[in-house]
This record gives sequence, C-alpha cells and structure tokens, in this order.
Amino acid sequence: MKIQWIKTNLTAIQKICLSGLFIAIAVILQKVVAINYLAFAPFVRVSLGGPALVMFGSILLGPIYGLFIGVASDLLGYFIFDASGYPLFLQVTAIYALLGFVSYFVFSLVYSLRNTKALTIIEIAFVSVIWITISLFMLLNNQIKLFSTTYDLTVLSKVLVISISGVIFLSIILLSNLIKPKDGSVFASPLHICFASFICDFFVLVLFGSVMKAWAFGFTTFVAIVICQALVMSFNVFIDTFFISTFQHFCKKYYVSR
Repeated sequence: MKIQWIKTNLTAIQKICLSGLFIAIAVILQKVVAINYLAFAPFVRVSLGGPALVMFGSILLGPIYGLFIGVASDLLGYFIFDASGYPLFLQVTAIYALLGFVSYFVFSLVYSLRNTKALTIIEIAFVSVIWITISLFMLLNNQIKLFSTTYDLTVLSKVLVISISGVIFLSIILLSNLIKPKDGSVFASPLHICFASFICDFFVLVLFGSVMKAWAFGFTTFVAIVICQALVMSFNVFIDTFFISTFQHFCKKYYVSR
C-alpha cells in the first residue's frame, strides 16, 4: 500500500505567513484561553484548541512547519503570558514539537488507509490494547495514590470504568466503519480525524508527554501525570476533532486532489 502524503498548493511565502498566524492563535489558546499549572497538578494544561491548531498546522503546512509552530507557540506563550513562577521546562516544549512533527505522518497514514480493511484492523487492535490495559489496571489494583492522597477503588468504580471505556472504544470502531467518506476530499469523515487525533494524543501527549513532564516535575509523580494526561486526552480528542474538521472545511481549496 502506497501512502498518499497530504499535499497542498500553498507557496512557501503563504506557508510562512500562515505559520505566523497559527503561532499567534496557538499562544492565545494555550496560555490565555486555557488552564495552566493548577496548584494541585502543576503539570496539567487544558487548552481549548491549542493542540488541535498545532496538529492542523502540521497537516496543512507539513511536518517541519508543524514542529516550528509547536516549539514557537510554547516558548512565546511562556515568555509573554506565563505568570506561574515555574521555570521554563524545555521538556514540555519538546511535547508540542513532537506533536507538530508527527501529526502530518499520522493523518496521512489514516487518510491513505481510510477505505481499507487495514485501518479497521489497526483500530480494533489499538483500542483493544488500551481497553485491556485499563481493565487490567482496574482489576489488579484496589487503591490508587495521587500525590499524598490514597483513593480506594470500589467494585462499582471498577465496573463503571471498564464498562464506560469499553462502550466508548466500541462506538469509535463501529462508527468509523459505518460512516465512510463520499468523495475524495481530505478526511471527509470527522471520525477519521477523531481516530488520527486519538493516536497523536495517546502517543505524544499521554505516553511521551508523561515521561517528559515526569522528567520536569519528578518521576515520583509519574502515575499521577499519566492519569491526568489520559483525562485531558479524553477531553482533547473531541475538541481536536471539532477544530480540525472545521479548519479542513475552510481550507479544502488548498489541498491537491488525488
């Protein structure tokens, strides 16, 4: 199977100008219209569309521009708007750099496979592994410690987490295979965007991001960081899908049809 890389008809000047625009908007979304550095969880950042804009910049402009948008938006946001008192953590900057770089490749891969059985197999395998991991964690642990507080995991909480996560993952698989694109436009189905965003968020923000933030804030907080990153991801995926779908619609004229 040949991967169909996403291509646009934008010139270098247009890409540079759009990069500047995306950086400015991303700074606002990630530092002004966002939740940053909560007192009880200083590693939490909940942004209304910030990661989505970094990903879309990569999709539209390419991986190098995406990397630049990720790095510049985080650094400028820190130096202009940050009032937390925390030092600059380049580990956090690395998270957005990687998000901006890999999104182009992930979305291109999902687009190339969107009408094939291979994507269905990948979806089933991917969400099954995550659901099994969540289920095993809930079944094998009776308590969870976040910082200095220990919480009991009751039978009801275990059943609810396993059941709800199972329903969500099953719905993603069923819907993404029932709703197919009707034309050749890029990511005609928002569910393809949802799945691609899910992959990016999981590998970059949850896995890589947890390691980088644990490096910055201390590895004793690693479990708490993973849990918080996973919770933020569950919020981000739907926000990312909405923003990227909207951006794609308004920018569809710039994509090279195949």
